[in-house]
Amino acid sequence: MSSKEENQPQLEKNVNDKKTNVNDKKTSKYIGIALIAIGVILLVFVFYEAYLSFLNPGFLNLLGPLNSSSSNSVPISFTAEALVILLVKVAFLGISLAAASTILSKGVELIK
Repeated sequence: MSSKEENQPQLEKNVNDKKTNVNDKKTSKYIGIALIAIGVILLVFVFYEAYLSFLNPGFLNLLGPLNSSSSNSVPISFTAEALVILLVKVAFLGISLAAASTILSKGVELIK
């Protein structure tokens, strides 16, 4: 057997590996772009929800009118309920922000 015949399967393997490698790079690039789009959409959603919460803090309505003469007699249960609602909103925004930034960073890693 000549050396040309021995090298032929090796050359075919190298060509097939290069084609597969190019296809893998294209696929990971498209997945990376999709992840970046999902991450940006989630980030916009989180900031939009935070903005709406800033404009309309509904938990403050539970405290009642703070300028009234009976503001010193606000029951502690209303205050605790308002704080729990605030903590739930902040936790939701924090978890959503962390998830969105993680998805976005993984998308950027795939594109590189």
